[in-house]
Amino acid sequence: MLTNKRGFILMEVISSVLILSICAVAILFAVTTSTYRLAGAMQRLKAVELAHGKLEEIMGLEFENIASVPKTDYPEFFGEYQYAVDVQNDVEYSKFLKNINVTVYFTEPVSGLEKSITIAGARAKR
Repeated sequence: MLTNKRGFILMEVISSVLILSICAVAILFAVTTSTYRLAGAMQRLKAVELAHGKLEEIMGLEFENIASVPKTDYPEFFGEYQYAVDVQNDVEYSKFLKNINVTVYFTEPVSGLEKSITIAGARAKR
């Protein structure tokens, strides 16, 4: 009778370890996935902040000095981000208003694809 009990306890321990292992794998998978998604969200947020900062920098320039900028790297301090500035004279008020689009480019960590975020603004001549 004791041998049967010992065998039964061994089976309980093995099944418990198996169930805990499956749960641990599921939890680790969820943590890993959420970490990648968080990294992507943080990168997009940083791109929005960089675009907003560049737009504010351009808005502070003299009206005549505002011009388009081709795709350019940010300094290394900001990481691997690039920006481009597209400046167009407004259709109706071309002498007094410029439409400004700042686009920030970055590589998404999970997919490795290049993504971009664009912020638009307008600057009037004072």
